[in-house]
Amino acid sequence: MQNEHIHINTELLTRFILGEVSQVEQLHVIEWLEAAPANQAELDNLEAAWIKSGELDPAPLPVDVPQAWSKLEQRLDAHDNKRKGIQRFLTPAIYAAASIVLIVLLLNIFKTDTRDAISTEPVIVANTVGGAQTDTLPDGSIVILNYGSKLTYLSSADDMHRNMVLEGEAFFDVVRDTLRPFVIKAGMGGVRVLGTSFNVKITNSTDVTVDVKSGLVELFYPVGNSKDTLRLKLKAGERGILSHQNNSLSSNISTPSSLFWMDRTLIFKNKPLQEVFKTLEQCYDIRIDCDDNNINLTNLSSTFKDKEVNEVLDVIAATFDIAYQQQGKTYRIYRP
Repeated sequence: MQNEHIHINTELLTRFILGEVSQVEQLHVIEWLEAAPANQAELDNLEAAWIKSGELDPAPLPVDVPQAWSKLEQRLDAHDNKRKGIQRFLTPAIYAAASIVLIVLLLNIFKTDTRDAISTEPVIVANTVGGAQTDTLPDGSIVILNYGSKLTYLSSADDMHRNMVLEGEAFFDVVRDTLRPFVIKAGMGGVRVLGTSFNVKITNSTDVTVDVKSGLVELFYPVGNSKDTLRLKLKAGERGILSHQNNSLSSNISTPSSLFWMDRTLIFKNKPLQEVFKTLEQCYDIRIDCDDNNINLTNLSSTFKDKEVNEVLDVIAATFDIAYQQQGKTYRIYRP
């Protein structure tokens, strides 16, 4: 792995992920990433391994972090000499090393008085006018806030991390900067990324839902007064759910309605109408009644952009030769 400027090896990529490279090294790695899709895939795999390495219970004891990551490099180099496709496993020391790095980060976010951690006044972005509001953050990242939501950007330009606190719901398109990870405190948990796009929604002031549009996202949850921190890696097309009541993190596939509040777009790919109706109920705050299984089990593939619910139902009715009646916010679907 080389480019014309510098040797790109696993040790450099590891420091790149951890934010321990110089600006010159960062530039060289970015140039290398843009040179070929396979290079980006290699970094994503290493970054995924780093995120995976936080799954230790009980909390690990302190170890020699540089030595542990050196062992990781040796193990990955040995792997490259074998057949591709064999799963990589990390040693316990490496699990501990990466966990220590993240635990320090979490302590800084959740236990430090943010007023003492910044040298300037925080940047506050709030949506009080309705609809979706778009703003550019100090680091160049884009945030789109749902109505009634607020984001407080806590970090100045020379801070090691880009820290912020979210209330409500927002979509982020984060500028990649491995020297300064992007960390959001949300509800009872948080989200950590380097550069990606995703949606964060807080419910009941504690629970968190994350839908990933691109890149890798880590959802984390410090459990009560214990030293344990739950962590969940998410990739594009996945949804992560933090339940404070159950002290759990879980994942599944993002729903067609996850970003509807922002882009007013619904995409259905071979979905039963029963699921389509549930999505329409969530997006338009209505009720749809249909007791005909022949209708409910019929599959729909279609995309709707900036459509009102009646326009969507008109298309469905014309496509499948069915009808609907509206009474207030309730719609009855039937076959004439």
